Amino acid sequence: MPKTYTVPPPPHHNEGKTVAAWTMNLGIVLGSLGIGIGMVVSSLSILIWIGAAVVLLALILGVVLSVAGLGQPRRYGMAQAAATAEGSADSNARSERPAEADAR
Repeated sequence: MPKTYTVPPPPHHNEGKTVAAWTMNLGIVLGSLGIGIGMVVSSLSILIWIGAAVVLLALILGVVLSVAGLGQPRRYGMAQAAATAEGSADSNARSERPAEADAR
């Protein structure tokens, strides 16, 4: 009995390089830098709390931007996957026996 497998949809074309992702990552890096400097220089211990606030703000801002539509697209189902795979050059995807196509 031949087995059939559903091919997962291809990844998004932007590869996660969205405004929401860049904003959140930049905020986390800057906040972590502030936390690190506050831990090393004891006279600037207030930077620990400022850095933590920046990280928290970056997380919130990243989620808000993602919900606002500046993140990954949410609707990516089988129709979009079929349209993307239609122009694929992979000969195994259209083989009569895809499970045996590479087994030589």
